[in-house]
Amino acid sequence: MARRRVTQADLARYAGVSRSLVSRVLQGLDKVSEDKRQRVLAAVQELGYVDNGLATALAGNRRSRLVGFLPQELSNALFVEVYDSLRAELRGHGFQLVIVEGSLDAEEEDARLRQLVSYSPDCVVVAGYAGSTNALTAAVHSIPIVSVTRRISEAGVRSVYSDDRTGAMLATRHLLELGHARIAHLQLPPGIPYEERAAGYMTAMERAGLAPWVITPEAQTRGAAYEAVSALVNGGEIPTALFCGSDHMALGVLDALRDHGVDVPGAVSVVGYDDQPLARLAGLTTVDQGAAEQGRISGAFVRALLEAQDSSQGAGREGGEGDEDVLSQGSQRGLGLGGGAFRTTPVQQVLAPTLSVRSTTAPPRRG
Repeated sequence: MARRRVTQADLARYAGVSRSLVSRVLQGLDKVSEDKRQRVLAAVQELGYVDNGLATALAGNRRSRLVGFLPQELSNALFVEVYDSLRAELRGHGFQLVIVEGSLDAEEEDARLRQLVSYSPDCVVVAGYAGSTNALTAAVHSIPIVSVTRRISEAGVRSVYSDDRTGAMLATRHLLELGHARIAHLQLPPGIPYEERAAGYMTAMERAGLAPWVITPEAQTRGAAYEAVSALVNGGEIPTALFCGSDHMALGVLDALRDHGVDVPGAVSVVGYDDQPLARLAGLTTVDQGAAEQGRISGAFVRALLEAQDSSQGAGREGGEGDEDVLSQGSQRGLGLGGGAFRTTPVQQVLAPTLSVRSTTAPPRRG
């Protein structure tokens, strides 16, 4: 026979106090004598009471201490880095992450955002969001949303991202400075929300007076990149350098060139984007967009948004002295997050990308 769940009424009877006092202790509120607080905590321990935090939060109009996290794909190490630093930033302040994996299909991504919002978290962090702006706009009316690794300009969405156009220009200029002229770009397929990378490549090539050479694989996967580059090699048209829109694709390019006997970087230089752990192991030259730092700053954004709401609701005033202190840890000040402003004032934190030069790039062969 299943054991009956211990309730707050059971705790009150066991500790010899009122149910309202039990509720105050469990919520961490003051105006409770230390003796009674200890009696309630002892009852919790001895009876094995487990607090249903979400139900209590909904019933008492307080925070659930849950933050939703919607990464584009869990298999992508970039989003794992974001998650690790986001979790570290929030865990020390009593928040837990609820994860729903996203999708590259826009309709499915929208459905998963709605699913996550239905869990009633205090805030949602989306990473590489590929859904529609309509779904975001609908969600942000009821809950704060922070976007990480992608700039989203919808009202009320806070964005923490790296400047992809600048990052792509860094990568292309590196190859140009090495002396390459036949530089191809393996771009992310349509639907992947990082179009600025291709735009940065195009700008750098045009400024150098060179014709862009853009290749679009069927998917943003290692296998699809392998097939795309294999087709180039088999067709006899090989660039002297390849700039790839992601490390996933760059690793597939390295696989293909190796299997076809093409020397890297002797015959072809390869540059990736993201600086994932596997890229570091492979010695891949790549653009570092600071994924861990983006995760940490997005956590600071979450805390600031929620503290601003609490300040305006509890004190009946806009903003709060705590807002600037929290956001200074994320290198962002003066956001004006008071009252309902978090729904209407877009705020962005842009990180400068850096180029990590390793062993897959070199000057082109002469002759």
